[in-house]
Amino acid sequence: MKKSNAIPWWGWLFWILTVILGILTSFHLPASVPSHLNASGKPTLFISRWLAVSYEPIITLVIILVWQVLWRIDPKRRNYENFWSTYRYIGGVIVVCVGLIYLTVLGHLLQMATMRLALTAYGIMLLLVANVLPRLQVNWWLGIRTPWTLSNDEVWIRTHRLGGQLGIPVAALIILLAWVIPIGKFMVLSGVIPIIIWALTTVVASYFIDKKRNPTRKV
Repeated sequence: MKKSNAIPWWGWLFWILTVILGILTSFHLPASVPSHLNASGKPTLFISRWLAVSYEPIITLVIILVWQVLWRIDPKRRNYENFWSTYRYIGGVIVVCVGLIYLTVLGHLLQMATMRLALTAYGIMLLLVANVLPRLQVNWWLGIRTPWTLSNDEVWIRTHRLGGQLGIPVAALIILLAWVIPIGKFMVLSGVIPIIIWALTTVVASYFIDKKRNPTRKV
């Protein structure tokens, strides 16, 4: 496989943009800013402004560097030849959407943005990833990795096709809830619970898909 950057150029560009905007924002923030809010929306923990503007770019850079390594150490590395563009796309989507959440937090600190945008970006990330989920082939890092999908290509394909089909409405639901659920702990749960249900559904489905394919197999 021809080696190339595992993160597309637009992912790198957006990361650079978040770094620049973070630095510019730091000059408009007080020495300490809230990092945690209670259910009523009041701050309970404060951190320095420099930590507030630097944590996400650092975390994202770690993600970018890890993304460059994962495919190289995967025992099923050869399969990446068939979904390399999808692997790069997912990496770029994660970088951009995490950056959008970060910019929303900065905007919220400057009282210029609502945290509803952060949950919206989270839903968009799931939507974009679910849309290309069926393109993934068997690997040890991405996708719905269960004993049944990793042991049979047909089970992998059918499970990821189902996961993609279910992931799109789940993502749409999260985006909708971002704008109708009151801001607070219930808003966070509205992003977590649908993901958990979606993940459990696809895992259980992979078992039954394998069972249907080989009904004589003993559990």
